Amino acid sequence: MAKKKYYGVRSEEITGVFETWEECKSSIEGVQGVKYKSFPTFEEADAFAKGIDISEIHMQLAAESGSVIAYADGSYDDNLKRYSFGCVIITPQGDIICESGSNDEPEAVGSRNVAGELMGVMFVIKWAYGKGFDKIIIRHDYEGIAKWFTGQWKANSYCAKKYIEYMNRYRSVINISFEKVAAHSGDKYNEMADELAKKALH
Repeated sequence: MAKKKYYGVRSEEITGVFETWEECKSSIEGVQGVKYKSFPTFEEADAFAKGIDISEIHMQLAAESGSVIAYADGSYDDNLKRYSFGCVIITPQGDIICESGSNDEPEAVGSRNVAGELMGVMFVIKWAYGKGFDKIIIRHDYEGIAKWFTGQWKANSYCAKKYIEYMNRYRSVINISFEKVAAHSGDKYNEMADELAKKALH
């Protein structure tokens, strides 16, 4: 079953949140200068529609849910044959932690930036568990992050198999959920994670 989406719409003529793409589409047809975007929560869509900084909403959601919210992204340098990750971790207390790292494991290099993204997710899971948190929301732009974990995709590659093996250790001790975000869509923390991953290669 597909996850519910909320559509934030912003223009001079119309501002609001719609719960289906059909409603959103009919509202924006013929409207000049309209901006619209889908979000996993009503709060984020509403913030977008009202022109509020969505990063502030993320802080609020972390506090209200008691969940760590973590953004993870990966990068790869073909000249160095090295992959990397960047992550931004938001705690329920409002702390923001930025971390990054890189590796060049021969078996993983073929997965390029995906290897880095998986490494980032594994890092934040270990970090959250080590700090005593029992809930974490992973915000990611590569769909395999969630689909390998949930079994929707079969883990065939070396990296995917290692990822599942690692994540299985934490399934019963920390509540892990996923939210997909569009890459390079202006999401502040997603962009920060991307930049951290790139810097980790140099």
